[in-house]
Amino acid sequence: MAEEWQTSSVPRRTWLDQKVDALLEELAASGMHLDRRHAGELITDRVRAVAALMRVTAPAEQPGADLLEVPRTIQMPLVLVGIIVAALAEAMQVRAANEPSDRLGDVVATYGQVLSGLGQITAEAASSQAGNPATAMFPPALLRRAARYISNAADLAASGGNLPDGIPEATRDELAAALRRDADRLITISTDA
Repeated sequence: MAEEWQTSSVPRRTWLDQKVDALLEELAASGMHLDRRHAGELITDRVRAVAALMRVTAPAEQPGADLLEVPRTIQMPLVLVGIIVAALAEAMQVRAANEPSDRLGDVVATYGQVLSGLGQITAEAASSQAGNPATAMFPPALLRRAARYISNAADLAASGGNLPDGIPEATRDELAAALRRDADRLITISTDA
């Protein structure tokens, strides 16, 4: 009997927990204090304001949700999944090149969670969808999160941010355009569903 891949059952800290920690650390470094509850309310209010400007609903984005447990309503060809995984890996490198060394672990963890989610869903689809193994069903929020990360990296590359080691300056515009195309494709797919 083949051994199945098992995922970790370690509870993940929520997105809000991580952002509250970061805010409280920044405030403490400046000699200021705010309790956790008020910090969480402040961040939640700002997220709602930005979401309203972007015309994105909270359920659509689902910050902090376990994206492996939410409904999978978008069918994607596995070839596109491969493109998105590659785009996320490139986006992670661009983002990492623009972060101080003490924040690199956060960058890797953030992007790694999305890459892991895409990989786990793809592996599950390949083993359980005998009728159509060339596609997989994904939760829209996971795809929107991936699009946001890729879009942010495109913005960094386009606006003169640091490029990853080994990426020539002459390819800056090409990298930014490729990342933007991939992000736009994901936004279209996850919005039309």
